Amino acid sequence: MDIYIRSRGFSQEEGYAWIPELPEIIRQNQVYELIQSEVFSLFIGRYGSQLLLLITGLDASERVDFRDRKIRNSVAWIGEDSEDNEQKIRAIAAAALRDELRETLRTEIDQAVIFDHDHGFKIAADISKLSVEEVINIRDFSANTNNKIGKNCKKLRDELAFEFEEKSLPKGIGFNNIPLVIVTGIQNQETLIRAGVWRGLSSSLRLEVWEEYKKSLNSLETPPEIQKNKSLIFIMIFIALISAFIILFLLLQPQLK
Repeated sequence: MDIYIRSRGFSQEEGYAWIPELPEIIRQNQVYELIQSEVFSLFIGRYGSQLLLLITGLDASERVDFRDRKIRNSVAWIGEDSEDNEQKIRAIAAAALRDELRETLRTEIDQAVIFDHDHGFKIAADISKLSVEEVINIRDFSANTNNKIGKNCKKLRDELAFEFEEKSLPKGIGFNNIPLVIVTGIQNQETLIRAGVWRGLSSSLRLEVWEEYKKSLNSLETPPEIQKNKSLIFIMIFIALISAFIILFLLLQPQLK
């Protein structure tokens, strides 16, 4: 599983950047439009054959920028959609959602990222295996496929963390090429529903209980084979219409004379 870090250096010229680079999966799927990245946010998505976990808004303890503003770290884990990778993502996500374990996660990431004279910052420690992964027990009961949203509060974060510990992420039609999980600050209900999120928590929502919703046709992802078949059907209909027009034109030619 590949790990990417976003942070910054001290000077004005050493602004926020990704090491080693901005992950293509984040750019292509416009992930930052769905979260408030300057505060703690958690995003899980399945795109094609890859899984993505993004955690943002992890404050550095001591590192500040040239204006004495606290620096925030973000981490992305990206890997093939395998059982092992899913379990790792669920374990880290469950820890990040629990207030007491999130502080441990924040500290581990913070200690791994240091200032660097050449690039602004660098990764100075191995974060491929975090200590919080060891304290989360992952089981693999079947996923609850109902789509739910609610307020980003401790009660629902803890419930979502428990669900990550106990149940697999949903798979199949309707659960690919979409954001599966969004936990963030300011984000409206309409955006979460339009994105087709499986579990969504936002500080903008008022009710501290889960609310189920039905996906709209626009939010359902279309499998590649169905998309391909639809394209073929449209092409065939277009060819048939052109052929019918030509035949009709030829039949009318004698009458026009």
